Amino acid sequence: MSKCVKCGKHGLFVMVNIRTGLCASCQKQYEKELTAPVAPAPVEKTIEIPTIYIGNDMKYARIKHFDDVELAKLDTFPDFSKIHCCDDISFSSTGDGIIAKIYSEVIGRVVDESISKHITESLETKLPIFSQVLGYDDETGEIHIVVSFYKIVDYDYNDYAQERDDTLDNELVAYF
Repeated sequence: MSKCVKCGKHGLFVMVNIRTGLCASCQKQYEKELTAPVAPAPVEKTIEIPTIYIGNDMKYARIKHFDDVELAKLDTFPDFSKIHCCDDISFSSTGDGIIAKIYSEVIGRVVDESISKHITESLETKLPIFSQVLGYDDETGEIHIVVSFYKIVDYDYNDYAQERDDTLDNELVAYF
């Protein structure tokens, strides 16, 4: 007589798979468990903030960094299906203040006056601004971002100067 290792059924007419030791009903249940969709593992992303920006034949160094900047909520919530963590953010200056956008969709307004002042100065002097989405809450509409500001440290920074620059080995470099 055969005996199922899972449910313990045994008898002359119980069919047990000799490889698994399971009866027919336990075998079906086991196969369903194997083919059941597994929940996707949560995706973890990290924001790597460059300490050096290189572009337009110039080298820029980070001078200020703000880890958690909350954007003011809009009258209507933005489409959160289009917003992902680590998305790049662009800024534009209006009469009301600084507006944060992802692509062309407005996602919020910068509330902090000192950060707004730095963004305005960087936009006017055409200095790079690093900004990405840190996180958001689609129930309350809160969006948090990371912002870094840069200054010019080398006005004549071409490919030849970059090849000779040994200081880049210990820096996180971004290009634009």
